Amino acid sequence: MVGIALMVLRYIFLLLLLLFIFRLVKWMVGDLQFPREQQDAGLPARLRENKSSFLEMPTFSMTVLETSTPDLQPGDSFGVYSEMIIGRSEESDIIIRDSFASTRHARLYLKEEQYWLEDLKSTNGTFLNGVLVAKPTVLANADRIKIGGITFQFVRWGYEVGSNI
Repeated sequence: MVGIALMVLRYIFLLLLLLFIFRLVKWMVGDLQFPREQQDAGLPARLRENKSSFLEMPTFSMTVLETSTPDLQPGDSFGVYSEMIIGRSEESDIIIRDSFASTRHARLYLKEEQYWLEDLKSTNGTFLNGVLVAKPTVLANADRIKIGGITFQFVRWGYEVGSNI
């Protein structure tokens, strides 16, 4: 009789152990998969609304080098899509909470396989490598873009157009 009770207790313990392992694996896999809201949170505002127009992942980025606001920290990086607006507005793709930034301060856009920077008639101007941007200008790897008290660096992950490497 004692032998049967021990065997039943062993099976119950084994069943509870398997149930625990199953729940642990399910929890770990669920933790690896992001909820839909978190996946969409990193996308620019226009792409969150119309993801059907967004077909590729960004191959370029804007990295914060210097900042005067607590919202952005040096090292923060933003993927650059086919068109992005930088400014104070909540509709901007990169939001800058700096009193020297305009609501719609600058625009990055893709044209003829090159990224361009355009100042959107901001009050304090947009600076590219220390020079005031007066007209749309082509961006190159490691260009520094200054808007208000924030300095970004444009980073290309691919090869340079026209390089012989």
